[in-house]
Amino acid sequence: MSKRETVWERTNVTNLLRNRQSGTYYARAKVNGKQKWRSLETKVFSVAKLKLPDTEKEIRAQGIAARAENESGHGNETHVGRFSDIYRQRTEHDASLSAGSKLRREIAVKAILKTWPELATRDVRRLTPTDCQTWAARALREGTGFVAPNAKTIRQGMSSSAFNKCVDALRAILEVARELGVIYKNPAADICKARVKQKRLELPSAKHFQEIVQRIATAGARWSIDCADLVRFLAYSGARLREATALQWKQVNALRNEITIPGTKTGTSYRIIPIFPALGALLAEMKTRRGVESEDAPILRVGSSRGALESACKAIGLEPINHHDLRHLFATRCIESGVDIPTVSRWLGHSDGGALAMKTYGHLRQEHSAAQAAKVLF
Repeated sequence: MSKRETVWERTNVTNLLRNRQSGTYYARAKVNGKQKWRSLETKVFSVAKLKLPDTEKEIRAQGIAARAENESGHGNETHVGRFSDIYRQRTEHDASLSAGSKLRREIAVKAILKTWPELATRDVRRLTPTDCQTWAARALREGTGFVAPNAKTIRQGMSSSAFNKCVDALRAILEVARELGVIYKNPAADICKARVKQKRLELPSAKHFQEIVQRIATAGARWSIDCADLVRFLAYSGARLREATALQWKQVNALRNEITIPGTKTGTSYRIIPIFPALGALLAEMKTRRGVESEDAPILRVGSSRGALESACKAIGLEPINHHDLRHLFATRCIESGVDIPTVSRWLGHSDGGALAMKTYGHLRQEHSAAQAAKVLF
């Protein structure tokens, strides 16, 4: 190994490293193309992990301030890089955005600069709609060239969803320049977004789902029963994985037959859902099996059942499904049972009145469509 690799020990937290000689943890941040290091003044990993975010912000803020000071008087006030920095700062300090949304914006900005390297130093006043359209075509066709570790296939170009996020970020960056009066019109306003292909839902039938649960529960591993509980809970409640694993027994109101889901994705994902019959039976079974538990105890004892779920699907000859597919399964069963889409949308924690649910579940499984068609009389 190189001298740097022998001195610095990586951790499982991005930008958090440990000095092997002293045992002290350091924060690492890239500012203006250069790596900046700062001691976190602790040898305790948990403390260093808590101090890292604030230290990173401080390093970047000082770097931006130094850059602005160095660029003053050199005509760089109209460079796109300046407005990119402002956009990033606004994103970082926007309390209404979740950590995931902030990360996706940061990734989009990096992808823009990767596919348009000279953009940061371009004078925003001389940026034309044609320049933006040329970038869009090249980015969609060529992509960033990034290949994920252990990737089974290598994508040619940029995915539609990633490209659309880049378009949103570019428009927002240039909109900052328009707000500050540097330009009159946003040159990226007319970029056409890519069409996102709707994923075809391949969901198990009721019989196959019970087979999946049975195989998981009887797999013989230490957490087999708990993994089966998680799979059933997701399918019977429609909760997201992080929402489900964060639930405690105190959020189950047996008298009112309701469960409160605080929501983890956005503030609007907070909701109260009814305890559906299958869900009620599952909760009763879990309580009987476990005995008395504290109100603060988690309802689910495992945070993931991905491996068990994939193995069970393959064992019975089905295409593997994931945790989020169980949420789709819940919505599909509700709609097939006659529940209107706006109600299902509220149960899922959507805040759009059912628009996303209509787009996603407008075409249900073919056998359900045929069954409904048989009811049509003339």
